[in-house]
Amino acid sequence: MSDESKSSPPEEPSNPSEGKDSNGLFLLLGSRVARGFAAGLVNVAFPYLVLTDLHADYFLLGLLYVGGSLSTAILTYLFGRTGTRVNLRATYLIALALLPMACLLLLFRPNLALVALASVLGGFSATGSLAGGGVGGMVMPMQTAILADLTPRRDRTRWFSYFTFLTGASAAVGTLAAGTGTLTEVFLLAFVLALAALFLALPIRIRRVVQGKSPSKKSQEVIRKFTYTGILNGFSQGLLTPFLIPYFILVFGIARPQMSVYSGIAGAAGTVSVLFAPYLDRRWGFVQAIVGTRIVAALLAVSIPFLTLVPALIAYMALPSFRVAALPAQSSALVSNLPPQDRAEGAGTNQAARVGASSAATAVAGYSLADVAVAIPFVGYAAALAVNSYLYVHFFGWKGSRISTADSAPP
Repeated sequence: MSDESKSSPPEEPSNPSEGKDSNGLFLLLGSRVARGFAAGLVNVAFPYLVLTDLHADYFLLGLLYVGGSLSTAILTYLFGRTGTRVNLRATYLIALALLPMACLLLLFRPNLALVALASVLGGFSATGSLAGGGVGGMVMPMQTAILADLTPRRDRTRWFSYFTFLTGASAAVGTLAAGTGTLTEVFLLAFVLALAALFLALPIRIRRVVQGKSPSKKSQEVIRKFTYTGILNGFSQGLLTPFLIPYFILVFGIARPQMSVYSGIAGAAGTVSVLFAPYLDRRWGFVQAIVGTRIVAALLAVSIPFLTLVPALIAYMALPSFRVAALPAQSSALVSNLPPQDRAEGAGTNQAARVGASSAATAVAGYSLADVAVAIPFVGYAAALAVNSYLYVHFFGWKGSRISTADSAPP
């Protein structure tokens, strides 16, 4: 039986406003950029608050990050499920409100209890990118569902690329801006920006959902497949991402000013690479785009612990580009294969699986770095990406013949 006969591309339910609400699209973009800027500010200021103002140690900071990442995973799933089955608009606005609430808590002479509460509410973590699963990442699945409603299928990969790029760029600007002013001023600015993101979202027209309706069996199967790939994706990320910079510090003794430059180059390269996702999707399809870029990322990662300083740094700076280049195509494929009413739950389940697996992998990698072998997280990262790539081919076909991609499907 051919791949094509196993599953035909789904018919997408008619949406009268699809691709026509340009005001809503740009309001969503403005909200996402403002929130990304706030996330960049918090990402830098939060560890300084814990380590310098509260005089805590790195172990406690790590516990706070674990709490933030676990809350992100749990809230992402709950919000996605509630948005699909109860009320997408109300759920999205509640999720947006959590980050300004968290920033507000940090403005009032915070003690450890308030900081822990802020970390849980705001989802402060170091297990994912700011664009996808870092600070406040629990809103992203609902934004994904809303963005899919506002764009025609044929243009989704392009718009996902724009949104991902601008979110990463705004977060990078926020990271730079966090170096100026006092910590109180930084958290105040983050609060204002996070609140602005909430107000910008208020006028956006958001699809009503049928209360109490669970996804169809066909949608559940799609969600299950993307959840399995998300678990491996998150596990690979958690194995390596938090420890890349410490690896270069401990093994090569690179000073902070130099490492910040290399890290900035790597981050900028990863941010720009997502703009190539529409081309990759059109040229090869989302499965081949994901497999090709992630296999290169796996080879770069597994080589790092066996290289001398200069080639290791080159591999490190190139790694994010290949890791995330096809991410918008993957997001577009997920929502394009689900009816609009199931997209929030699908995206939420996928991200919850990814962030949860990432948190577990971070604990494994920390143990191996300290007590086993430095190369294990790098080898494990490559192995997880290889299995992840196999699952994409197994589930969706080498040419994506078992799923409708953004550019091959009708508008």
